Amino acid sequence: MSDEQAAVRKENHLLRSFCALIIFCIVFVHYEPCFQLFGMDAYEFVIGVGRFAMPVFFMISGYYLYSDDGHSERDLKRKTLRILFLAIFMKLLYTVLDLIYYAMGVIPYDELMEGLILSNWSSKHIWFIYFLFLVYLLHWIFYRYRIDFKYAMIIGFICLIIELFCANVCAWAGIEELFGMNMFNIGQFFYCLIAFFFFPLGYYLHKYDDKVKGWSTSLLLALVVIGSAMSAWEVLNFQSTGISYSSLYFGSLVIAIPLFLLTFRVPEDRLRCRPLEFMGRTLLPWMYAFYMVVIFFIKFVVMDSIDAPIEILDAVGLIVSAVLDVVLAYGMYRLALYLRKKMGGRAANLESRKV
Repeated sequence: MSDEQAAVRKENHLLRSFCALIIFCIVFVHYEPCFQLFGMDAYEFVIGVGRFAMPVFFMISGYYLYSDDGHSERDLKRKTLRILFLAIFMKLLYTVLDLIYYAMGVIPYDELMEGLILSNWSSKHIWFIYFLFLVYLLHWIFYRYRIDFKYAMIIGFICLIIELFCANVCAWAGIEELFGMNMFNIGQFFYCLIAFFFFPLGYYLHKYDDKVKGWSTSLLLALVVIGSAMSAWEVLNFQSTGISYSSLYFGSLVIAIPLFLLTFRVPEDRLRCRPLEFMGRTLLPWMYAFYMVVIFFIKFVVMDSIDAPIEILDAVGLIVSAVLDVVLAYGMYRLALYLRKKMGGRAANLESRKV
């Protein structure tokens, strides 16, 4: 890509498509289909190799925070409040659904209480939105008081080291408890806090993208392959620790950053898929909000009442869940456009009356 092409480049379209593809992978993982691979459930390999997804999502959010003229940073307040609105919307949505499912006898009282207090199986993914809000809030505070974002990354780096130590090193060493604390649970908690490392990392990779252009594409591709192999090996061998999985594998880190950087190496007019770009650019928040709504309904309400082999039910249910997630997200997008238009019309009428 020439310097002139780089100068007029407006958006990383491949990154948008990549976001949509990650959502579909997340749908696969959380549906937990009964497909076998090497004598293990296939989703265990997908979730193992795909542990890079959340670090990449946080990097993507940080990537879009940076702007050459500072307009994106100045918009931090609005972005933070928008994430807060999404978190409140999702919590209310899943609370209402839990109450309905409890009244129908689909979920027990204990699961209802888990969902109301914190989260249950169908709402466990909201943690990402909670911590995305916290990391936006921290950067908004830093921006307001002119504190360098690098300090957020330092905090996040410490959390990342603690996470890897508790979730991986302790498991391999057979250390279940340390100072009376369960290492696996500690690792689960600090996994959420890696947001404070990868979010500012995405920001700085965008800000100093000229510094990483010297990394060859071949090297980045090789690192992705090596990281994938490492993650698959870790998934296979983690069973021997007595813990079924890790919240973050070492291979996940080897995949995440080079895969993120590879999206910048593709020219603007290559590998474009406009439907995926539209999903990754416009529908992404709603696709994330609704995917567990659809999965729970299809898997435990619809498919649970059909007498058929589990492999067929999972294959059909998985496809239907992915499609319905897109449909619901698009419906919410259209509703938002309609409401915005109505509110804009009312505002215009009020202004005309004042005149």
